[in-house]
Amino acid sequence: MNTKPDSAPAQETPSSFALPVVSGRNEAAPHAHAHDDVVGEALEHASTRAVPAEGAYGKTYWLGLEEKLATPEFLEETRPEFPVGADLPPTGFARREFMQLMGASLALAGATACSTRPQDERMVAYTKTPPEVTPGNPLHYASGMTLGGHTSGLLITAREGRPVKIEGNPQHPINQGAAGVFEQAFLLSLYDPQRARVLRQGNNPRSLRVLAEDISALVSQRAAADGGSRLRFLTEPISSPTLRDVTGRIQKKLPNARFHTFSSITDSAAAQANRALFGQPVQAVYDLSRADVIVSLDADFLESRPENLALNRQFADRRDPKNGELNRLYVAESRMSITGGMADHRKRVKSAEVFGIAAALAQAVGGPAASLGAAASGKAGSLSPETQSWVQAVAQDLRSKAGRSVVLAGERQPAAVHALAQAINAALGNVGTTVKLVPAAAPESSGLSEISALVADIKAGKVDTLVITAVNPVYALPVDAGLAEVLDPKQNANRKALSVLYAGHYEDETSKFADWFVPLAHQLETWSDGRAADGTVSIAQPLIQPLFNGVPETELFALFLDEPFRPAYQLVRDYWSAQGGEAGRADFETRWETWVSEGIVPNSVASALTATPDTGAASQLVAAYQPPAAGELEINFVHDYRVLDGRFANNAWLQETPDPITKIVWENAAILSPATAKRLGLENNHVAELEYGGRKLQVPVTILPGNADDTVTVALGYGRTGLHEVVAKDIGFNANLLRSVNAPWFDGGAKLTKVRGSHKFARTQYHWRMEGRPLALDMSVSELAHPSKETEHTLERVQARHELGKQNNLPDFDYAKTPQEGYKWGMSIDLSRCTGCNACVVACQAENNIPVVGKEQVGRGREMNWLRIDRYFQGDENDPAMVMQPVACVHCEKAPCEYVCPVNATVHSDEGLNDMVYNRCIGTRYCSNNCPYKVRRFNYLHYTQGKTPTEKMLMNPDVTVRNRGVMEKCTYCVQRIERVRINARVEKRLIQEKELQTACQQTCPTQAIAFGSLADPAQRVTQLHEDERAYRLLHELGTRPRTAHLIRLRNPNPALVPAAPAEAAPAHEGGH
Repeated sequence: MNTKPDSAPAQETPSSFALPVVSGRNEAAPHAHAHDDVVGEALEHASTRAVPAEGAYGKTYWLGLEEKLATPEFLEETRPEFPVGADLPPTGFARREFMQLMGASLALAGATACSTRPQDERMVAYTKTPPEVTPGNPLHYASGMTLGGHTSGLLITAREGRPVKIEGNPQHPINQGAAGVFEQAFLLSLYDPQRARVLRQGNNPRSLRVLAEDISALVSQRAAADGGSRLRFLTEPISSPTLRDVTGRIQKKLPNARFHTFSSITDSAAAQANRALFGQPVQAVYDLSRADVIVSLDADFLESRPENLALNRQFADRRDPKNGELNRLYVAESRMSITGGMADHRKRVKSAEVFGIAAALAQAVGGPAASLGAAASGKAGSLSPETQSWVQAVAQDLRSKAGRSVVLAGERQPAAVHALAQAINAALGNVGTTVKLVPAAAPESSGLSEISALVADIKAGKVDTLVITAVNPVYALPVDAGLAEVLDPKQNANRKALSVLYAGHYEDETSKFADWFVPLAHQLETWSDGRAADGTVSIAQPLIQPLFNGVPETELFALFLDEPFRPAYQLVRDYWSAQGGEAGRADFETRWETWVSEGIVPNSVASALTATPDTGAASQLVAAYQPPAAGELEINFVHDYRVLDGRFANNAWLQETPDPITKIVWENAAILSPATAKRLGLENNHVAELEYGGRKLQVPVTILPGNADDTVTVALGYGRTGLHEVVAKDIGFNANLLRSVNAPWFDGGAKLTKVRGSHKFARTQYHWRMEGRPLALDMSVSELAHPSKETEHTLERVQARHELGKQNNLPDFDYAKTPQEGYKWGMSIDLSRCTGCNACVVACQAENNIPVVGKEQVGRGREMNWLRIDRYFQGDENDPAMVMQPVACVHCEKAPCEYVCPVNATVHSDEGLNDMVYNRCIGTRYCSNNCPYKVRRFNYLHYTQGKTPTEKMLMNPDVTVRNRGVMEKCTYCVQRIERVRINARVEKRLIQEKELQTACQQTCPTQAIAFGSLADPAQRVTQLHEDERAYRLLHELGTRPRTAHLIRLRNPNPALVPAAPAEAAPAHEGGH
């Protein structure tokens, strides 16, 4: 393996342990002074209603409907400073819950009051050190991760032969150093002890040699008999050049064998539309850095597109006023998405109505797009006058920015909408500027119609061997696809004549039907290659030998070539050595070493194709589309932001990461708008029966502002029943049981009826109230340039322009008494850039050994994440705007926590850090009580006890694993500071800005987080602290935070700016 230079920051810190402490707070005694309690509740209720956020600061910001409407239940639940039950012992848990937390998470092993100090262990010297290894220092390896047929570049930190942290490859054009939630959590899946371990035939373990002999006999027999006509393969979309070469050679050897591809996260509708419009298999790669106007037609492009990391960076750079004019984003969608939350203008519509909006927009733009819009006439339905005005304003904005605009359609939309979107791009001259057409990185997905044809052939007995490497298709396919039925001997009379080989990472819903099951090697355990969305090739090297005897996918397919065995490394290397011909082999070794070290093959980005739109063929596609029939309720199926289509359901990091919008953890829900919920007589936590297509499912209900009226949104990926996926098992409900092959993403005709019972969600958003204070702020560009009186008052209030009302109760820290090195650490978070994607949350968890605690503990307010992202709504409760705000410890100059700790466990450093000394902490929790930001986390139980040997390999050795009874919080990644400090001292220089990044900063796709020394005026963080948008959270308390937030800016179209809402009028200011 080839290493990158040692640039990742880290520091070796000795393990520290704290004595276990049980809460000293007794159970609530009967109220001896009931009158006092009633008075206190009345005063708090009155103060909450009399001093609303909008009364003092001009706008209404609210956590959810409960806070906006000031319901008695919400006021009672949030009246205490901490959630009810936060200090109570666990009520006990079922075996299933126990096993969930003993899985790939940092396990919960019980409430013991005894010390868990490790026994003395004898250490043995490391006498034979490899030349590249310096004990205690990390090594960095470039690799890759393939998801849905697209590969992203990774840079992985390894310690003593085990990978411990994943970052984005800075040299990869898609990642540019960033990593999303799935890349960050990819490491936990590597060490998941519930991964499949046994290669078996039926229930009998077998060796790979026996399987190879069986496949060899099959290939020889089929090649001689019928050319493999009764052999079928069902795979994920393949972007790996090596694997495509292997499957191509299989096709030559067995010309009648057929390959089918299936993945629920591919954009097959876009591929179909591009083929019709441009006459060849192409895919569009977007460049948002050159787009002044962006229109999203149900496209959550900041999260769901394969090149979303690059799109995030490009989009965020254009939201920074220092980079010039802000771009403008229009979004038409049914559910509130991450992209919709960043919109300047969001149109809340049913998913079926997006087709009509696309057609009207095409006609309004004119040119070649008008013919496609005309083809949709009579099918799209009539738009409301308000929607028509919205479309006309958007079209005018697009025309004014022709060549500097872009229209994107979402993967949930049909091919007709994609064709309309690309026709608009072509008509505006965007193709070649903001839209680049390149060859498809992976073959087009077969589509659900071909899957149905495969199922029909199996049922008819036309297939006797089926090889499945697609991820769990029995679960992921719509229920009426019928794959489970034809694979079940009880339901298919021809099943005995069919041999099924399934290769997967887990014993899941598909593996139980397999005659042969092959445990696949994790992508970090094998050599491979793959193409990104823009065509860039990554060479992915393994970081560790297979932990559970997994078989690389490339080696498995190579068995069907009936050739002498070659390992995955040799297959990849031989393929690339042959690409340059004889001339290329001469210097192949040098080039290979460079490719592996850097993780990418230079100059592999796909060249742009020149294609003339064929509006005739595309018009036929649009005219043939039949929109779904309207019904009482439209049902929408969406990918979950955490587990996607279910393939990450066994990843406890992701399960405990709050959904960016609903803030629910550990499950999914049926999402309704407030108006629809009222019409149906449903409230939060109600249970309802969801009926669609003659199928019924009981679902818990949550009400979400911003969801389209008369729609119900359900996330895929839950309700798993796999044999060994203990973390994922029986969490949430399986929405695939309602999906149809004919309408896999949305359709009319659903019904939702309240049934008896209720459901308790675990959310992280409602653990504290805003108390009428300005926390997350947004305003338009014009408001910032020409502030009104209300805006001016808000800026004065949050930016400490005067000392009026500011507390100054705490003494200053005397830096003169401590040695100085010239550092003054600080952080800035730009709300204009933050999308709320949660990548920073998972990165922090991976870096700092943060445990998973489970749904029950989160419901009690005991979540352990050091960094949270608060989601705030502003405006109308049915159609609000949304603001995201990351909050961690802000490292106050006058930290209230430091002055109440009786043992000096939380102290101030000479460089401004609010440090935690775990060895001193005795668990009084006074610091948490006194922290106004509520960012401290307490280990109520020993959450890290009982880990398996493979789980222990995951731990970052630079960060202490905390014990029960210890308080913890964000440290500004002090271990990274200390590691680069060592290098700087050796070289007798100061720490440079570019060599130090916190974990959250390094992974952030939008560069919303900056970190560095405020003593250096040239550093980015210092300049952002002095920006006109910078403000300190709760500065009026006199805490002087070292973290500054920057006000979110919007760039609305003046033609669509509504009149001031009635609730902003002075007469209404005391309403909430």
